[in-house]
Amino acid sequence: MPPKRSALQHFNPVKSQALDLLSDPQSPPEDDDVQHSEHSELAPEAPKAAGQENDSGVAVLRSPISNRDRFLAGFLPARTCCNLDLCRAPAGSKFQLYGICIAVYPAVTNPDRRYVQLADNTGTVGVTVWNSNVNKFSNASVGSLVSLNKVSISSHHGKKQLTLTRDSVVEVADVSHDPQHAVSQWWQQLLQQLPKTCGAVHDTADNDIVAVSGVCGHVTSEIKMVNNVERTLTCIHLVDSSGRLDIRSWNHMPDAFQHYVDRPVLIRRVKVTSFAGTKMCEILDGTGSVIETEFPGSTALAKFWAL
Repeated sequence: MPPKRSALQHFNPVKSQALDLLSDPQSPPEDDDVQHSEHSELAPEAPKAAGQENDSGVAVLRSPISNRDRFLAGFLPARTCCNLDLCRAPAGSKFQLYGICIAVYPAVTNPDRRYVQLADNTGTVGVTVWNSNVNKFSNASVGSLVSLNKVSISSHHGKKQLTLTRDSVVEVADVSHDPQHAVSQWWQQLLQQLPKTCGAVHDTADNDIVAVSGVCGHVTSEIKMVNNVERTLTCIHLVDSSGRLDIRSWNHMPDAFQHYVDRPVLIRRVKVTSFAGTKMCEILDGTGSVIETEFPGSTALAKFWAL
């Protein structure tokens, strides 16, 4: 009869030891063998710390993040800013974006849609909202904190833009709803900006939001056709010792500014833009732009206008 295979020769040492116990209960396995089998079958090898050497002396590099953190990280949407040029993600990537609404354009039907502009401390971006999201915006929404969840980045003629998808979520809230948000604080801090002169605005980049001071020399208006609809374009003509600057509005009538004529004014939170190669500013709707008549430097402007 061939000799019985020992525990070390058996392909399953634990099973072999169990058979040995059944065949010869008077000869239990040694304690060392039992402990070795328990550790090898029942207790998995303890994970090594990052940088710890294995049995062969080779350093083992392990990620410090846990499985739980890695799992939850998959549910945290990446964030982007209003300056899409700073985003290196490929087209089709989905993000979460926070911005302040600075412009709301008229709604269009078939299908229902509306174009809005958002801004933060990096720049501005436009996005078209559809269907039920159209009614979330109006001229009174200017200055509100807007949250876009699962918004997609697309590319058109080499220019990045935002696109809402079916699972995108649009939320509009007053800035006071979350005053500690970084975007809300940036919006409020714009009211503390030092004003620029009329000439300095001409050296400012488009889409920047600034404060500008000068004398309101004249207020004019003209009728423009926009999408076959008559719109009134109102323009405030500012002047100081550095030059002239036009500040226009599509949603204000000239009567709203007539009482500022021949007076120094400080207009906070206006957007810099260009038209036909000429720099100008646009007044924000609602409570976006703020006009003041008493401010440091108003006396010097009044003397300039009296000369």
